[in-house]
Amino acid sequence: MDGFGTQPRILVADDDAVSLRFLAAALSELGCAVTAVANGATTLDACAAAQFDLLLLDRRMPDRGGAELLLTLRQRGIQTRAIATSAELTAATRLELQAAGYVEALSKPIGLDALARVLSTHLSGWRDPRTQRPESAHAISRSGADSTLLDDAAGLSSVGGDVATLQALRGLLASELQTLRDRLPTTPRAAELADTLHRLRASCRYCGATALGEAAAHVEAAIRTDAANTRALLTQFLESCDRTLAALSDQPRPNLAR
Repeated sequence: MDGFGTQPRILVADDDAVSLRFLAAALSELGCAVTAVANGATTLDACAAAQFDLLLLDRRMPDRGGAELLLTLRQRGIQTRAIATSAELTAATRLELQAAGYVEALSKPIGLDALARVLSTHLSGWRDPRTQRPESAHAISRSGADSTLLDDAAGLSSVGGDVATLQALRGLLASELQTLRDRLPTTPRAAELADTLHRLRASCRYCGATALGEAAAHVEAAIRTDAANTRALLTQFLESCDRTLAALSDQPRPNLAR
């Protein structure tokens, strides 16, 4: 960062569309110039083409992520501070990422306040622009069965209380779920499905889709341990997926372009 008040340049890499959309929007809200990429290869290309003040890199991307991605960046002479993000962080994983050179690891969903703390800690000249703006209150009204599928309070907490952002993320989640629902009859490879469900869990957290996230976690764990009840859990997941899609279809979806 060049000096006090300069707009910091942040690169965000995440293969989950909902997580990437939120992190990019949130960092922009916090006064950053954001470059958003969806995999390890485009991360390497972006870092070769431009200089950044901070990197937020998803720990698990299909082509390259976590320790391997940061090692490649360092080998190419890119010494920018890097922060790892993940839908799930154990104590062992944190130690692994620290040993790889990450200055910090954040568990998704990552709220505005957590991002602001990161920027304040690692960018000496950054000032939170929210302190210069009046606060606004937002609310979503939801009742009945939908409230058990879409927890508005949890979703709003994850996105800093902004209704438009939450609705935009839920629109992305609906598309993600429909694509997954259409693909499942083709019986994707178990490892591929487990990775997909892992990414989906992060999306569910941002969107307050708690029940679906729990169902996805159960199926993922069953697949990875080769449990005998995988088929029954998958059936329950599909039912939760359909109910969540129905709940998401009841909300207006704003244009995602900014």
